[in-house]
Amino acid sequence: MLPPEHLRRLALVGGATLFRQGDPTRAIFLITAGAVRLVRHTEAGRRVVLFRARPGDTLAEPALFSDTYHCDAVAETDSTLTAIDRATVLRHLARDGAFATALVQRLAQQVQTYRRRLELLAIRPAKARVLAALADGWLTGPVTDLAADLGLTHEVVYRALAELCAEGRAERIGRGRYRAVGKTDSQVG
Repeated sequence: MLPPEHLRRLALVGGATLFRQGDPTRAIFLITAGAVRLVRHTEAGRRVVLFRARPGDTLAEPALFSDTYHCDAVAETDSTLTAIDRATVLRHLARDGAFATALVQRLAQQVQTYRRRLELLAIRPAKARVLAALADGWLTGPVTDLAADLGLTHEVVYRALAELCAEGRAERIGRGRYRAVGKTDSQVG
C-alpha cells in the first residue's frame, strides 16, 4: 500500500488533457470513474487510439522508466483519477516485494488484453471482428467507440451489427447495445 500523501485525486472534464506526448513524467494513474484515451498522432496526421482506460485500469505505466510521456491522455468523459507519484512507485518497487508482485501481475493482465486486441484487429472480415469484440464484451459505450477500438468506421460497424442481428448471431438489447448470440469464434464470414 502506498502512503496517501503520494496519491493525488484528480477530476477531469470530458475533453480535458491529462498529459501530452513529450511532457515530463510525474505519475502513473488509476481510473476510478469515466474514461481516458491514450492517443498518438501519426506523421500523416491520423489519430491512433492506443488504449481506452476505464474504471479500474491504470495508465502511463511506461512513464515509470521514461523521462517523458509517449502519447497524449485525454478524458473521453468527465473522469476521476488517482495520480500515483512516479518516484514513490519506483522506491516501492525496489523495497517491497509484495508491491512489486502486485504491479507485475497488473501489467501482465494488461499485456494479455493488448494481445487480444491485436488478435481482434487481425480478424478479417469486419463482421467477424465485430462479432468477436461483442463476444469479448468490448461494447461498453457508444458504438462509435467500439468502431475506433476495432480500427473500423462507425458505418462499417453499424452495418456489421445489422447483418449479425439479421443472421441471428447478435442481438440488439437496447439503443446502441448488442450482444453476441451462439457461435462467436473468429471464423464467422
